[in-house]
Amino acid sequence: MAVRRPVVHPMRFPWRKMKVAESGRTPTSDSLHILTEYILHMSVTCLGDEDVTPLYEEYIQDSRLGDAEKAELTAIYRSLHSVPSIVVPS
Repeated sequence: MAVRRPVVHPMRFPWRKMKVAESGRTPTSDSLHILTEYILHMSVTCLGDEDVTPLYEEYIQDSRLGDAEKAELTAIYRSLHSVPSIVVPS
């Protein structure tokens, strides 16, 4: 009988792991929770076809986020900006 091994998925942003290691700082659950809330809010706002730039500019200044979290937030912001708006035919 074959033993099933769990599937290991690569990190979406592998450079994040490197930046955390370089900084010597381990992100706290609080900073990851804040980052998750920010990304969710930006994503939902983008779905509403609104500009997320003001949110990003506010969130990137949050001193509770470390360099790795800010880098990930920037990557998400850029990916949201690269998604074209969905045009619904009338």
